[in-house]
Amino acid sequence: MNNKARKTRRAQEAALKKETERALVEQIRRLLALPMNKRTHFLRVRHPSGGSHL
Repeated sequence: MNNKARKTRRAQEAALKKETERALVEQIRRLLALPMNKRTHFLRVRHPSGGSHL
């Protein structure tokens, strides 16, 4: 591998890492923007009488 190819590969890896990090942050923000009952629907079950349980 020559020096130019190494630099190009490192640049591509850095760009991919940056894009992955950005996508993760975007996913977290999108999920946190949901209402609480949508975010935790898998944890709690609401009852018609007003109670809930895990």
